[in-house]
Amino acid sequence: MLTPVEDCYFRLLRAALWGGDTEHVDVNLNDEDWHKLLYIAERQGTAPLIYDVLLSEERKGLTPVMKQQMCAVSAHSMMLQQQQLHVRLQATAALNKAGIQVVQIKGFTLARHYPKPYLRSCGDVDIYVGKANYHAGAEVLRSTFPDAPRFDTEEEYFRHYNINVGPVPVEMHRVSHSFSHPRDARRYDQLEQEALLLHPKQVLYESNSWLEPEEKFNVLFVFLHSWEHFVTETVSLRQFADLAMLLRDAAMPDLSAYLKRHLRRLHVLEAWQLYAYILVHYLGLPREKCPLYTSRAREQAERLLAYTLRTKSRQLTEKQGRAPRNVFLRKLYTFRARTRDAQFIAKFSPCYARHMVVTNIAQSFVRFLRGQNSRHWE
Repeated sequence: MLTPVEDCYFRLLRAALWGGDTEHVDVNLNDEDWHKLLYIAERQGTAPLIYDVLLSEERKGLTPVMKQQMCAVSAHSMMLQQQQLHVRLQATAALNKAGIQVVQIKGFTLARHYPKPYLRSCGDVDIYVGKANYHAGAEVLRSTFPDAPRFDTEEEYFRHYNINVGPVPVEMHRVSHSFSHPRDARRYDQLEQEALLLHPKQVLYESNSWLEPEEKFNVLFVFLHSWEHFVTETVSLRQFADLAMLLRDAAMPDLSAYLKRHLRRLHVLEAWQLYAYILVHYLGLPREKCPLYTSRAREQAERLLAYTLRTKSRQLTEKQGRAPRNVFLRKLYTFRARTRDAQFIAKFSPCYARHMVVTNIAQSFVRFLRGQNSRHWE
């Protein structure tokens, strides 16, 4: 059940996403509720979208200070996106010159689906080069941006090479997504190779062109990335909005069959249905544009939405506290921590929680035999 402030937030968010006349969005809030609304917008990564609707016409209750802050946020979002686009094109040109194919993922590739692309907050620049070109690509970025500091850990380096180019973080991906279970990793790797290396999509936007993931794969990838955020930390409504805008522009008659096949194989079909319910009933995505929607997901979907709205970021239990130094006790600690995380996920997706437990048992056994410390199997 939404509070009046949360209900107002969703009405404003739908107006921002779908455009059109915003006069029907009735905003009747006191000073305390205004601050609650703005807090929700900022925490959910949708502040520029909400502020644009509020500033589009005179709203009662907005103080001059609030309006000034909103204008500043919108201007900063636009400026940062221009900086990111410049760095994106610069990095891509350098890698292409070295004979490395670059595919743009996340970020601006999603922003261009919004009615006003500059209102979609972009945290960093994400580019994909694949496993074969990964180390060569890292050398190219180091020589192109010699003063840019690295900020990745050894574990993060498994997936992407990270540098800061001024205020713009850049992530050059070796893999677009990773899985703990080797069978899941192999299945996804086949899809990734086909969509990102063999058949990427050429996109022309304004005066620039680049490669993006094939459309069906992009829908799957954006969802998996968002779900991983929820499982490991938390998810924001901006990530739901990304998926809504992507599905709105999708014109693929076989998308539903594609998603059903691969979501089921990756044990996240049930999780997708939670997202689909939220996209239709809260973000305003037309039902015919939302594959695999079912009203049976209502209870868990609303639980997920309530958690997203009202709970701050969390960490995996495994990362909380200090693990024992003894090797056997440390592995037992990790196993028990991951089991507790699976119990938490079971409140939302029992199917995925069961898969987490099975993977945890198998992974712990194999790692114990091999003496591995990496959480990835490859």
